[in-house]
Amino acid sequence: LYERVALTVFRCFSRSFSACINFHDRENMPKTDGICVANHTSPIDVVILSVDRPYALVGQSHPGFMGIFQRSLSRGAAHIWFQRSQAKDRLEVARRLREHVEDPEKMPILIFPEGTCINNTSVMQFKKGSFEVGGKIYPVAIKYDSKFGDAFWNSSRYSIVTYLLMMMTSWAIVVDVWYLPPMEMGKDETSIEFAERVKHEIAKKG
Repeated sequence: LYERVALTVFRCFSRSFSACINFHDRENMPKTDGICVANHTSPIDVVILSVDRPYALVGQSHPGFMGIFQRSLSRGAAHIWFQRSQAKDRLEVARRLREHVEDPEKMPILIFPEGTCINNTSVMQFKKGSFEVGGKIYPVAIKYDSKFGDAFWNSSRYSIVTYLLMMMTSWAIVVDVWYLPPMEMGKDETSIEFAERVKHEIAKKG
C-alpha cells in the first residue's frame, strides 16, 4: 500500500514543479537486495527518483517543514534519519543499514554519499559509510538541464520553503536519470576505493 501511495504522491509532487524526467537504462533499476547511490543536487532528487519507484530514505533529520515531511514518511515505511553531529548515531545508522539490506521484504535504500547538495557541474567525494554495508550498489546519475530552471539548492541562501516556491515558479525542471549496472566491492578493494570507483562511474555518465 505504501509503495502505491508513494508513487502517486511523488508523481503529483513532481508535476507541481513541471518536472520533465527522462529515465535511461531501466533494466538496471535498483532491486530490493541493495543500496541505490546517486549524486546530489537538490532535495527534489528524492522526488525525481521516487517517480519511478519508491525507496527507503537515509538522511539527516531536519527541523521545520522538512522535519514534518520526514516524520510523515516514517509513518509508512522504514526510513533512517540521524543527527550528523553525534558519533553514536552514525554507528546506529550503520547497524540499521545492514539490517535493512539483509531484509528482502524492504524497499531498496536511497543514499546520497556526497552528504550535501552540489551545483550539478561535478561530483564531490563520496563518504565511505554506504560502501561498508555490503551487498550490491546500484549507481544512478542525475543531470539537470538548467535552461528552464536551476534545481541546485543553496541552503546557505534559501530556506527549503523558499527553494520549493522557486522550483514551482520556474518554467520547468528538466532532468535525465541514468540507471547504471549494479556494482560490488572487489575482493582486495577497500570501501574507500569502492566508493571512488562508483563515484567515477556516476560522474562519467552524468
